[in-house]
Amino acid sequence: MKITFSTVLLFLVSIVQGFAQSEGVKPYHPPLGIPLVLASNFGELRTNHFHMGLDFKTNLKTGYRLYSIEDGYVSRVKVSAYGYGKVVYIDHPNGITSVYAHCSEFKGQIDSLIRKVQEQEQNYEVEIYPEKNSIPVKKGEVIALSGNTGSSTAPHLHFELRDTKTEHALNPLLYGFDIADNKAPEIRGVKIYSVDPDGYRFENREITKTVVKGKYGYYIGADAVNISSDFSNKLGGIGFAFDVIDRFDGAMNQCGVYGSYLIVDKDTIFSQAIKRIPFESTRYINSHMDYNAFHVLRKHFHKSFRTTENDLPIYQSEKNKGILYVEPGKSYQVKYIAYDLKGNQSELNFTVFVGEGPMNYQEHISDGKNYIEPGAQYRYAGSNCIVEMGIGTVYEPVLKDEKPMCGEILDDKFPIQRAITVKMKTDYPNDGKSYIEVRSSGVNGKALETAYQDGWLIAESKSFGSYAIKRDEDEPRILPVNILNKTNFASKSTLVWNISDPKSGIEDYDLFIDGKWYLVEYEYKGNLLTFTIPSELKGIKQLQLKVKDACGNTAIWEKEVEFL
Repeated sequence: MKITFSTVLLFLVSIVQGFAQSEGVKPYHPPLGIPLVLASNFGELRTNHFHMGLDFKTNLKTGYRLYSIEDGYVSRVKVSAYGYGKVVYIDHPNGITSVYAHCSEFKGQIDSLIRKVQEQEQNYEVEIYPEKNSIPVKKGEVIALSGNTGSSTAPHLHFELRDTKTEHALNPLLYGFDIADNKAPEIRGVKIYSVDPDGYRFENREITKTVVKGKYGYYIGADAVNISSDFSNKLGGIGFAFDVIDRFDGAMNQCGVYGSYLIVDKDTIFSQAIKRIPFESTRYINSHMDYNAFHVLRKHFHKSFRTTENDLPIYQSEKNKGILYVEPGKSYQVKYIAYDLKGNQSELNFTVFVGEGPMNYQEHISDGKNYIEPGAQYRYAGSNCIVEMGIGTVYEPVLKDEKPMCGEILDDKFPIQRAITVKMKTDYPNDGKSYIEVRSSGVNGKALETAYQDGWLIAESKSFGSYAIKRDEDEPRILPVNILNKTNFASKSTLVWNISDPKSGIEDYDLFIDGKWYLVEYEYKGNLLTFTIPSELKGIKQLQLKVKDACGNTAIWEKEVEFL
């Protein structure tokens, strides 16, 4: 009997799935009562992070019941206008935590407790950590309703599994959820880079080829890629990246690939499988993928080699970090296999021909003088601006830019792993109205949280770009949406305002009725503030809405209203 790679792969997938079952984590109760259709999967490429869970479609609607997948207790509940919005965390006896995000509302004791805390803190945005077993839940118990809160762009359930002890995100598809998948990954392109021994790419030495799917599988034109001799050097070599996605049944959404193998001359030099991702490591996605191809062209190039500045635990095997040493005049047989957890796989085969001629004489990207190094600190000190970068700020050596700062610190095409500190001298008084703004890629400026110290404004930024001092002395804007001059609100269940602040941004909002604080919900995507009218609220009342921005400017809207 001939044993093929496909046979081995299917065997390995069955072992992984069987292991999950043997660990006692299957079967879980589905988190939704409707068919589970994926919009996004675990490990999908995102801006500055991997997608850390599964996004289940909810038919573009909110309000579906969400069920606890197993017995356990509520360990954390958070309400935020951003991020996960309304989210519930449940710890289970098997050491797994399940997470249900973007809820429209909570149910039962969870809802009662969160409302109590909101009243006590007089704040919509709260976070609580209930005592262990103080809010027990049963498998299949309704804990919340699906929604679109926080940074969600459409109604759906964002669902996660985490290791309770480490809080690492786990791939839920390894834990028995029945997701229909009869589609193999799609390979759409390949890149070859000239790299040094650390996996850092030499500028202007890369080649991109389109991959086509034909009758007999995936191929590159002529089944070959020709590279020049200067792609090779004495210490480094070449690295491969593949534009690859996956899809699931019932949807056309582009999802992430689970696993892959890179085989050169029948030798596996690199493989990966996205089983778990620590939250503290997820930003290393910027080193894992071709950052500019993703952000400019929306191409999903996964590198099949690893740079020194990358601690992701998704790499299963790597020979010389996946870097292939090549020599002028030689050829190399390349096989790339992408696969999912249902055993579906796609394969690409081609030959790399290295041209005759001299190698690249440069053995390392950096000369140690003119570059910002991943393993070194960097400080620029001008008369009006200071920029400080710690070790591990950049992923690859970046050519220094000594032009006057802070008009532009560095091109924002270079991602950064850790925040940089920006200090700008100011003549403005310490009145809380000044802040540092960062502007990247021509988009609207973003106000940074800014402190004042001895005539300097100080902020931290997670991106390069243009920096400037800005002032915000204007009040936020409050515009009633469904509140007319009439005082009869019998036909309405909610009052809605549009609130905005184009400079420093909304910081706080409070509604008082006859002097008593009432809960309002902020939805930043539409700049909407919503008050759900309690049934017991009757008669003529004095409403006062206060909205404050990040620089302390406060707007007040007042009106006398009759509730019937």
